[in-house]
Amino acid sequence: MITVENESSIYEVNARLFKILAHMSEAERLELRSVLTPGRTQGENGKDLSRSIINLPLVKRQDLLGKLENWHHSKRLELREYLRKNTFIPAECTSDGLNFTDVIQDISHGGVFIQTNGNFYVEQKISMTFSIPKSEKDITVSGMIIRVDSQGIGVKFDALLPDV
Repeated sequence: MITVENESSIYEVNARLFKILAHMSEAERLELRSVLTPGRTQGENGKDLSRSIINLPLVKRQDLLGKLENWHHSKRLELREYLRKNTFIPAECTSDGLNFTDVIQDISHGGVFIQTNGNFYVEQKISMTFSIPKSEKDITVSGMIIRVDSQGIGVKFDALLPDV
């Protein structure tokens, strides 16, 4: 018999698996299906991939999830438009009339990730001033918040920064 804890694990694993599948291209799903169900024809639909995953034992689904999360993470990193540099730069920020100081965790020509516990929302406008080490001038830039998570906010600049 399946316990409530196992049911919760099954639902969480399934949800995470299918979220990643939703971000895969058709070619990537076909390749995954060929690995999970060798011998299937190209003409069979995506329901076969879903059925194949659901029919895997939980341990194998968890293993597949780990592999797909690693793949998905590396894929996202490759898709970034500008190379990010890890850093620790204090930034004076202003958004919705609120002034605050937080730390830039990483920076690129196109944006930053700011470590913060503030309450923010996607598409919120923000401006910031900070200094890059070995630079004499302060940089003032504005942008829009494009990601909010428990660690902070991702900001896309309105204009590209010069060499960072």
